[in-house]
Amino acid sequence: MIATFSEGTIELSPQVSECLSLDLSFFPFIKTSISQHRSGDFGIIEGEQFDICLQSYMFGGMYYSLFEFGIDTSPLHGQQLLILSPRSRDTLFVSFMGEQF
Repeated sequence: MIATFSEGTIELSPQVSECLSLDLSFFPFIKTSISQHRSGDFGIIEGEQFDICLQSYMFGGMYYSLFEFGIDTSPLHGQQLLILSPRSRDTLFVSFMGEQF
């Protein structure tokens, strides 16, 4: 699924798009995660990878964020959402961690 917003295009992987129908609270989680990603919050990225993402965010390189869906009663509990911004920053790619896009 591809959506265009004033901030650019957001492309969801087929698996992420499919999971939107499994839990109504997943869509707000995606929106919040994207907002955090755009503001420089990289979620659960730590250590050296955090430093690399921070430098890329600040100086215009490719960076990514990783957020975990934490609603215990959801069938999607524990899924890790990967958000990737390429160097051009015109498109955000959203997929599950480990998923081939």
